[in-house]
Amino acid sequence: MIVATDRRPILQLERRIIERIAAGETIERPASVVKELIENAIDAGARQITVELRGGGTRSIRVSDDGAGIPADELPLAFARHATSKLRDADDLWRIGSLGFRGEALASIGAMGETLLISATDDGGEGAGVLVSNGQIVESFARARARGTTVTVRSLFADVPARLKFMRPARTESAQVNTLVRRYALARPDIRFRLVLDGHQSFASAGDDDLGGTLTEIYGRQIALTLTSLPEIAVGEARISGVISGPQLNRPNRRQIGFFVNGRWATPRNLGEVLETAYRPFFPRGRHPLAAIFIEIPPEQVDVNVHPAKAEVQLLPESEVAAALGEAVRAILARHQGARQSAGFQLAALRGLPGAGGVAEDRAPWDAAEGSGEPNTPTISGTNLPPLRLLGQLRDALLLAEGPDGLYLVDQHRAHERIIYERLLRGLRESGEERAQEPIEPLVLELGPLQAALLDDRLPELAELGIACESFGGRSFLVRAIPALGEHEDLTDALPWLIDELVEDDADWRERLMVNLSCRAALRKGRPLTTAQARALLTDLAETGTPATCPHGSPIILHLDEALLTRQFGW
Repeated sequence: MIVATDRRPILQLERRIIERIAAGETIERPASVVKELIENAIDAGARQITVELRGGGTRSIRVSDDGAGIPADELPLAFARHATSKLRDADDLWRIGSLGFRGEALASIGAMGETLLISATDDGGEGAGVLVSNGQIVESFARARARGTTVTVRSLFADVPARLKFMRPARTESAQVNTLVRRYALARPDIRFRLVLDGHQSFASAGDDDLGGTLTEIYGRQIALTLTSLPEIAVGEARISGVISGPQLNRPNRRQIGFFVNGRWATPRNLGEVLETAYRPFFPRGRHPLAAIFIEIPPEQVDVNVHPAKAEVQLLPESEVAAALGEAVRAILARHQGARQSAGFQLAALRGLPGAGGVAEDRAPWDAAEGSGEPNTPTISGTNLPPLRLLGQLRDALLLAEGPDGLYLVDQHRAHERIIYERLLRGLRESGEERAQEPIEPLVLELGPLQAALLDDRLPELAELGIACESFGGRSFLVRAIPALGEHEDLTDALPWLIDELVEDDADWRERLMVNLSCRAALRKGRPLTTAQARALLTDLAETGTPATCPHGSPIILHLDEALLTRQFGW
């Protein structure tokens, strides 16, 4: 039973409440204040920006710059809501070239903490300042200062205890600001940034416009040397460049993935997912790359108004940029993985390691040629694995092989997953006449209205994958063929489940379908293999682009190198 309540009349909110609501949307934590003040300093043409924090920013935040400064007569307007020097008419909203543009930052900061601003427009030594409390200017004064602006915010959220109690410990808030300042240093290597935490310098960039040097300052020399540059990519009027980590370097979170659009740290919609999808075959679950991607694009082709904190933007040619970025990253990762493996294996072979003549001194019958007692001396070789000599199968799950630098244990299920997955990828690049298919007993699917509509839209893309599926009247569909996968497990029971998976309404359904199809079709753990089957599996794996990990990101190979064996057995 619903109990009626007394109706409350509609009233105009007090100005102070309105300001608090607006400020709460912009200023969430100390890092929000620092972000707005850094962006203002960059827009003012600063070449040096210093950020000083005490108590994680809740005690005090000070941001100083050597930018253009604010004239004394404009200081009151700087704290007025919706007052800005960066827009003049509505058309400017669609060609924004500055970082801060909404005219809310200083007004919101002034509503959340006591704010002191001192600024000068030249090097004559004369400046002006204002003190703001509860959003109101309480004092104006003259003050000596060189060209630039200093903003000091004290007792942030002191008058908003509800917000203050949600603040994290000072160390956590300082870490947020540390990450933020490093991002801007990466976005603008031509500006010198300094971060001082509780009186101690935490970070400083050279500001000499050297991206390589800035990467070293941010990540350290060892990590910076492992990063790979993206070649500059042109997509219409957009230009993409940056650096990415190789397959050997990953992180447990996404904090070291940065997108910079016209110097603004902001993630274009979908591009983060495209980047991580390219890395998915190389990384274990829950691991993420390190990347700094720079996009230069005409301002009229980017919408910076899609997120309240400007943390997300939308590009007009977003699908084209995403496709070009994904293709470039996949190409670099494939080359990087192949080169890294080949270089390592060749080095081991050239070292002339002791025992290279054979890890197993007594060859087992499994290593004998079919029908004879003679050892099978030819090795299995391929592009991306060293020469291997098959030794046997362990627990019907692992293949054992000897290489020039030790023993290799290969997970047969994951190896077959990788082989099938890359076969599917090759099939996507082939024309319809060349694409091989495997006929199956026709499978009838009955779907719900939404699923049926999605599947109907995706039939052409399924055909590109090699899946022959057609409408069978109403919401029924008929599957007649699947891609030619070579030897594989029976998919009769798995196909309905796989088709049910692909009609989920998400953007990466095709990638997920290929990964799951590879997993369901791959030879299972516990299946005994003949010598010929095992040899074929290793040969095919050696020709894949990424033999080290399965499509889910799990490891395929465990390598026990010569040094480990020597230590363990005291050779």
